[in-house]
Amino acid sequence: MTKKTVLGMPRNVFYTICSILVIGIIIGSFYDYQISVALSNKTAIGDFYQHYGNIISHLLYPVAGMCLFKGLKKKGSNFNTLAWGVLGFSLFWTFYSFLDTSGDDLREVYGYVPGQPGSHLTLALTFLTWVGLACLTAWLAYLILDDENADMLLAIGSVILLAGIFSEFINSWLKIVGCRPRYKYLITLDDPASEYRNWWEMIPYLKDESSFRSWPSGHMTKATIMLALPMLADVIKGKKAYLKNLFFAFAIVWIVALGYNRIHMNAHFLTDVCFGVLITYCLYALTYKLFFSIFEKDSQGQ
Repeated sequence: MTKKTVLGMPRNVFYTICSILVIGIIIGSFYDYQISVALSNKTAIGDFYQHYGNIISHLLYPVAGMCLFKGLKKKGSNFNTLAWGVLGFSLFWTFYSFLDTSGDDLREVYGYVPGQPGSHLTLALTFLTWVGLACLTAWLAYLILDDENADMLLAIGSVILLAGIFSEFINSWLKIVGCRPRYKYLITLDDPASEYRNWWEMIPYLKDESSFRSWPSGHMTKATIMLALPMLADVIKGKKAYLKNLFFAFAIVWIVALGYNRIHMNAHFLTDVCFGVLITYCLYALTYKLFFSIFEKDSQGQ
């Protein structure tokens, strides 16, 4: 499977997407600032999408946890404790990712005001909302995932969960190393162009300051997990051949829309968006090759 495919799609798809992202990086390297000036136009719809557009991406973590759960359960009762532990960790990580991306926004929707009476209730509602979404997704995944091929379930779950976790850590580290001012920060200055910095002009900045964390895009790092969707078509009950292409098309539309949104809402430059996807996509591809090679060898040896 890994010799001809990457994340469930033909290798040519992987090379094509990477090539498009590299072209975007080259164009952005010369015209990042001008592109942001042209596309900058904050809207209410864009604001909603930038706050909640990655919720679906986060919900692939409990799906990955359920893949691992069903795969380990299929292996035998000796793996029951591990199965429940992995599922629990996937739910925890989902909750952590929710809070990292959309926690403040949902608390605001519930009317949270720091230090005001009733704040405990809004915090509890936020917590229960995220936990409820994660648990509901895991339960639905339990219903629609088959357990015919335990090794495939384990490989898919491992790729999504581990590559997702590592990509977020790598992105956080690169943001500190790159320390590129966001466009929304630049437009608050008298002379924005004078403060503009190309992506390769890296000056590490350790202070926790969001205005200086533009490169690479964290939202796009999280969104790239959607490109793992085609793999799940192989472990869905009553699997249909068209599901791979349908899942892939949905992922591409979602990622492109979010990428445009990040530029449109003054949060990132074109190169930030392209690097966020490219780095994460390559990490997923390497993880895919590693885990599917391991489980394919195990299957052949049995």
